[in-house]
Amino acid sequence: MKKRLVLLFVALAFAGCSPALRAAGKRAHLVTLHVYYVPSEQYKTIEFAPPPAPDSAAQNADRAVIMDWQAKRTEADCAKANETAKAGYDSFWGAKSPFPAPLPPEVKEFFRHVGSDLEDAVTNLKDRYRRPRPYAAYPGQAVPCIEKSRGYSYPSGHSTFSRVFASVLTDIMPERRDEFFAKADEIALDRVIGGVHFPSDIAAGKAFGDQFHAELLKSEVYREDIEKVKTFLIK
Repeated sequence: MKKRLVLLFVALAFAGCSPALRAAGKRAHLVTLHVYYVPSEQYKTIEFAPPPAPDSAAQNADRAVIMDWQAKRTEADCAKANETAKAGYDSFWGAKSPFPAPLPPEVKEFFRHVGSDLEDAVTNLKDRYRRPRPYAAYPGQAVPCIEKSRGYSYPSGHSTFSRVFASVLTDIMPERRDEFFAKADEIALDRVIGGVHFPSDIAAGKAFGDQFHAELLKSEVYREDIEKVKTFLIK
């Protein structure tokens, strides 16, 4: 997804996916990358399990799940998957946001920094494995019911981002951990229901999200920034 997911999760601290933002995403390629908390270069070579091999039992199991959801999903399922695909802050948390609306600039900037590092890391992993999405792997068979996504399938960007930001929000408000992770899991599953990711993409996104968050916690700057944004929480 290249810089698209940064725009999705960052411009409004998980910003929405609009034509204007997609245009901004193209311009973002021209911006020199900056490391805020976690260097992304390591993810070009760091050990991480690859996706299932083509025609393997695991790949066939992935395909079976995609086709099963395709057969049983409803219009309401697809409408919901289309909403969570936007990944906008309001659609992510809505009235349950722990921060005031509109988001304070300092909070938006914090999430932008996390998202920038994470997007570069995810892109490096996707470019390593270059797994085609379900509808590209099985043209004419796997048919998504939401907008097709650009880029490679493994790991799922939405799964990774929602997992990392659930972890980040848990660092800020640990008492709401279960709520944050339940929402992240919901967003991740909707990518399978919508037909744009395999189940193993989702599992990999969650695993990578946990791995990336562990690196975040090693950053003293990140830990300091967490304490700063806590001061903006709704009391």
